[in-house]
Amino acid sequence: MSIKKRMFRSNMKILFAALFSLMFIILLVLILFEDSLESQIYALSQTKLDEHIGEVAALFDEQDIQSAEELQDQIGRWNYQAAVISDGAIQSGSSTDQMKELAEHFDWEDLNGEPAIFSFQQATIAGKYLEEQGAYLLAAHFPRDNWLLSSLNRSFYVFILTVLLAGAAAIAFLMFLASVFTGRMNQVVMEPVELLVQGAQRIKSGNLQENIEYHGEAEFEHVCQAFNDMQSTILADQQQRIKTERARTDMVTGISHDLRTPLTSIRGYIKGILDGVADTEEKKKAYLATACEAAEEMDILLQKLFEFSRIESGQMPFHMVKADLAEYVTVYAAQKGMLIRGEEMEIRLHREKEYFPEISMDVEQVRRILDNLLENSRKYAGVVHVQIDVSIKEEENYLILEWKDNGQGVPKDKLPRIFERFYRCDESRTEKGSGVGLYVVKYIMERHCGMVKAENDSGLKISLYFPKSEEKGREAKQYGKDTDCRG
Repeated sequence: MSIKKRMFRSNMKILFAALFSLMFIILLVLILFEDSLESQIYALSQTKLDEHIGEVAALFDEQDIQSAEELQDQIGRWNYQAAVISDGAIQSGSSTDQMKELAEHFDWEDLNGEPAIFSFQQATIAGKYLEEQGAYLLAAHFPRDNWLLSSLNRSFYVFILTVLLAGAAAIAFLMFLASVFTGRMNQVVMEPVELLVQGAQRIKSGNLQENIEYHGEAEFEHVCQAFNDMQSTILADQQQRIKTERARTDMVTGISHDLRTPLTSIRGYIKGILDGVADTEEKKKAYLATACEAAEEMDILLQKLFEFSRIESGQMPFHMVKADLAEYVTVYAAQKGMLIRGEEMEIRLHREKEYFPEISMDVEQVRRILDNLLENSRKYAGVVHVQIDVSIKEEENYLILEWKDNGQGVPKDKLPRIFERFYRCDESRTEKGSGVGLYVVKYIMERHCGMVKAENDSGLKISLYFPKSEEKGREAKQYGKDTDCRG
């Protein structure tokens, strides 16, 4: 059974049970107190005296009547009955059943020689004590019908019937109101539930773009918003998986291509030596030198892939120490300048000032950054004489290392993607490279709680932001993936 029907039936049952119980209690109270009510009505009916009782009582005072027959002659016109009663029995006069019951049950002790008026049950009585006879002379009027009691009994049953009808109508009306209220509550509860079910079905069918739009109860808004956040997370993960899978596919394709070239070269030159194509010592040396160079290219490529594997598995260690970044870069530029002196390349260092504050950094990882930037400029600058300008600046929260070459730069539409793993601007892969170097740079900077940016400025300029302190660098995480930032 659906929760909507269950809520409706449950509310109706509870309400009906409560109203029915109330009706039952009311009727039970009326039935239990019916006798008490009737007795009170009966008592009220006894207080109604006959209208001629005054005249009958006057006869006892005005005339010295000593027998029931004499009295009966005087009161018969008013439908009174006369009798002489002694010891609960009728001595003379009327002997009807009503008179016998009166004689048997009436208490005559309060009567003396003076006439008195009484009301007993429904009868109106006037009487006096006959001392000579030791008996009581009385005149009694018995009404033919107890109109008051009958009328009230009829009213009582009409009242009960009215209570039943009014109660049934009230129950029906309250049940209608409860159904309206329950329907409203069902709508309040079921609307977000149905939206969540529809959202789950959309996710099942692969639609992760459409969010749940619900504006109502705050609790359900929070649930729907949590569902939308979950859907966004699933979508982001799915897109990342697709992107990663595409990158892996590209990596496998690229590695196959990149490894095939030096392997072919090595095999060709070695085969040339074995086949005697290199028939002189000079040719053999040239062939072997070329094969060695190709082997070194393979080694560099495999080293890059090894670095990438360590990054992906979280096995690249970081040992943070306080060091002078400006001084370290100065020494690095001097060393590399000596090594590339014979090449068409030069490194120029620019320092904004002589002294810079020390920062927390991993010296070996910073060297890997600089090596990757140098290799990137050497391979992709695209000019005969590569000129690299390295600048060190200071801002309020960061030390900035700018690496700029005088190359051709990067196409504007490809610039935002150069830090992605395995991404290469040269889609045909005619140039050597792995597409891992700049990705490693970005990863290392994020682990330093810093960030990296790239722009075209008469060549490609890459800016590295090293935070002066860990707290100041936390905000840099928004520029990269969610990595472990340790400063």
